Amino acid sequence: MIDAPTQKNRVYGTICGISCSVGLGLAVALGRIAFEDGTTPLTVGLSRSALSIPLFALLCLIAGQSLKLPRAVWPHMIFLGVLFSHMATGNVGATKYIQVSLAALLFFIYPPMVALLNAMIDRNSPGLVKMTAMLISFLGIAVMLGVEFQTLDYTGVLMGLTAGLACAGNIILVIRKVPDLHPFVIVFYQSIIATVILGILTFQFDEFRLPDFASGWWGFGLIIALQSFSIPLYYFSIQRIGTEPAAMLNNLQPVASIFCAIILFQEPFTPDRILGGTMVLGGILLMQWNDRRYNVAPDRA
Repeated sequence: MIDAPTQKNRVYGTICGISCSVGLGLAVALGRIAFEDGTTPLTVGLSRSALSIPLFALLCLIAGQSLKLPRAVWPHMIFLGVLFSHMATGNVGATKYIQVSLAALLFFIYPPMVALLNAMIDRNSPGLVKMTAMLISFLGIAVMLGVEFQTLDYTGVLMGLTAGLACAGNIILVIRKVPDLHPFVIVFYQSIIATVILGILTFQFDEFRLPDFASGWWGFGLIIALQSFSIPLYYFSIQRIGTEPAAMLNNLQPVASIFCAIILFQEPFTPDRILGGTMVLGGILLMQWNDRRYNVAPDRA
């Protein structure tokens, strides 16, 4: 439900959207601090998912949402949890192996992938503008990877890209299979399933390691706090300003990651990275402009 478009709601929704995007962007950048001090991507993902369970249970209680799921929804929810478990790990975890700025932009493969997968599922042509936008975004990724591909750690590149693909699949499945469930309920169950999956993987591969130093604990705690509290802000933003403006504000996420990485780690933002990043974000903005022009929800376009 979208709240009445009063000036107060628009201001509050915009603040929530900006706060969400900046929070998630900062969480990606802070991953480097936590990993350098000894923790692992699986430990961070497991901790975040586990702590999200009581948080979203409380939010469901406050919102008056029942946690009882229809039996037919469970198979979809399990698959959502599988995708969510990688989203909880891959986006931040990629920064252990590659630069923060590259990890942030690789994850943003998800908007063009949502458009492409939706077109494939519906057997419809995305249209010239949207095809052009997707091509620009994918070429932007190629530009970012092309110059330095021989020196990049493939593990980080794969984690960043597949986390974006998992995010795209998650969005499509939520819209198509569980559209009537409250977002807080969805995240609550996703967190439970992700906790089980990541818990098994963490202890199977002996990857449970907490930070060794105080700086690492700060990074570890801030990642969990920022991700846990930013996700509800995104839903609050959607309720007050709608999906399209909220999606536009979400483009601030990689920008926040990049600026934080430049300030904290003095990451060089090379010309090819600038060109590729501009192409990726430009393609996303072109798609969103096209959706807005035809008044189409971006997650269904």
